[in-house]
Amino acid sequence: MRTSKKTEKSVVPVAPTAPAAWELAVIDVFVRGAAMFGLRKSVGMVFGALYCSRDPLSAQELQAKLQLSRGAVVEALQLLRRLGAARVSLKIGERRDYFSAETDLKNFVRGFLKEVLEPALEKADIRLSQASSAVAGTPEPAWSAAEHAFARSRIEELSAWKVRFSKILPLFENLLD
Repeated sequence: MRTSKKTEKSVVPVAPTAPAAWELAVIDVFVRGAAMFGLRKSVGMVFGALYCSRDPLSAQELQAKLQLSRGAVVEALQLLRRLGAARVSLKIGERRDYFSAETDLKNFVRGFLKEVLEPALEKADIRLSQASSAVAGTPEPAWSAAEHAFARSRIEELSAWKVRFSKILPLFENLLD
């Protein structure tokens, strides 16, 4: 059975090139860094591979090099672009996008603060307000006075931590300048 020319052109095999030993070590640094910030392992792997590459890489090349699924690579690239850690590089005559790492890590940290930490703090504020309202709205017979006091103390403790993080965020931003 013969395949169409369109099918033949769209399937471009990419020969897997395993990362060199130094690349594996650098990728591991970024995998551990990503885990520290609650990001997926694939995000660290993709950024590490881009960081180690002289030339921009396509999603297919990253997929072959890192032995990751297409979905994991695409998702990682989207997040890295939002964070300012990866940028699209165009190659004349190529239809696919190629990506390179933002090597100024200040931009990456700035993007992480804006895209991950600030929204997380905003959501925490909303959730803590909801929790406080739920505790206040729970009638006394349903809970004992001790249970009310315990719930209020936990919510107040979390609120205090949220305030501390909110105060630290501008300090991080100032350190980057």
